Amino acid sequence: MRVVAYVRESVDPAEDRSAFAQQEEIRRYAAAHGLDVVAICQDIPRPGLPAGREGYRSLLDILAAGHAEAVLLPGLLTLSADLVVQEIMLWDLRARTTRVLSTNPDDLDVLGQLPADATRRFVRDVLARVAEHRAVLAQAASALAHEGVVVHLVPSAGTAVPGDADT
Repeated sequence: MRVVAYVRESVDPAEDRSAFAQQEEIRRYAAAHGLDVVAICQDIPRPGLPAGREGYRSLLDILAAGHAEAVLLPGLLTLSADLVVQEIMLWDLRARTTRVLSTNPDDLDVLGQLPADATRRFVRDVLARVAEHRAVLAQAASALAHEGVVVHLVPSAGTAVPGDADT
């Protein structure tokens, strides 16, 4: 399986997992599991500049181009320390029909269909309902466009409508 890896060095200097160490972890995991790493995208904080996500955007471009079938992370904390942000990013990757893999065995539950954590289940439920709502709206808009729906504006009391005989 072709994978694109993503590493992100922490902005906290006390964090001891450098981008290099994360890349080595990715390489060992890929070799042990027969994965073909097509690219390693990374975000490394630069002094004086806001922490950007250029590496993550590159990862999305690689996925969009069809060069990889999965994303390999050295743990979900690579996405974000915030659980809700992690779930949003996981949802987005899955919506792109991409598998998400982690070198951290503790992430297996989270990457499954129904994680044990109630907050993660709640966030996934909300995101699923948003997706359903968007699909219904898109379907309705498509149907309306094909039906030739006419919209008539109704003036509120005391408002004149151009072309009205009483004006």
